[in-house]
Amino acid sequence: MLDNRWVYHTTPFWSRTFNAHINVEFCNSVKSIKYICKYVNKGTDQATFGVEDLDEVTRYESSRYISSSEAVWRILCFPIHERFPPVMHLSVHLENGQRVYFTEDNAIHKIIIPQKNYTEGLFEPCRVDNFVKTLLYCEVPAYYVWKNNKFYRRKKGKAISGYLEIKKDQVLGRVYAVHPGNAECYYLRLLLHKIRGPTSFTALKIVAGVVQPSFQAACRALGLLEDDTHCNSTLEEASISESPNKIRELFAIILVFCQVGDPINLWEKHRDSLAEDVKKQFEAEQVNIDLFLDIIYNQCLVLLEDIVISMSGKALLQF
Repeated sequence: MLDNRWVYHTTPFWSRTFNAHINVEFCNSVKSIKYICKYVNKGTDQATFGVEDLDEVTRYESSRYISSSEAVWRILCFPIHERFPPVMHLSVHLENGQRVYFTEDNAIHKIIIPQKNYTEGLFEPCRVDNFVKTLLYCEVPAYYVWKNNKFYRRKKGKAISGYLEIKKDQVLGRVYAVHPGNAECYYLRLLLHKIRGPTSFTALKIVAGVVQPSFQAACRALGLLEDDTHCNSTLEEASISESPNKIRELFAIILVFCQVGDPINLWEKHRDSLAEDVKKQFEAEQVNIDLFLDIIYNQCLVLLEDIVISMSGKALLQF
């Protein structure tokens, strides 16, 4: 038989106030809330660790093994190792972006008379020396030696036909690698391997008599970059089935990890699918979309930039 004993007690005040069946319990001990509050009685986190004294020198001495052939080689004083040909590491940096090492004593001197490096030192001889104008940046060390912040012609080496005063030595030039994430410096490095005898940073941007706005644009004009066909196809396929938020995430991944040749053109092609949800918000307010396109695209760029910053820590302007 069912009666009021089967009905849980309620508080009429709460039931009338919230128009719902509400039960209230009074917690009078820790046992009632220990699972709700994530084990409040366990205390702080603890870790067990040990300290080990790692002496790499002693370990090397105690475990080193010298074979009979190596022992005889060393007793007879034969050369152990050799590096040939010598390699000269060449720095690469954007204009006014070189590293400057200074101390408290010479800081003012470094500011007044900044020290030149290889990249800037290349431009000066290219203005006055006809032979160096025929060389790439990585080829210069074979014919010139770096001394007192300048490149000077080598006095020893093999004579070059047609240039009696030029000597070639067996020296290799290697330009430091640059991560594609450092976009402009990366494209500058590409240009230094393509353009012979540049006289300035601006000269590296000149293609067919036109000064390009950036090193990336210069590389694109010279045909050094691949096109973005695969990126364009990927976004077109995603726009068919994916939500605008997912498309923005995909666009951010392409920007950060795929070294897009022309990101602005890619944005202009797909900005409608990227901003589709933002457009719907304006349509819900019954406004003329054409009058607010700039605002819509700008809001989409803000959302896109948040994703890019979370992935790479860089703003959209850096791409």
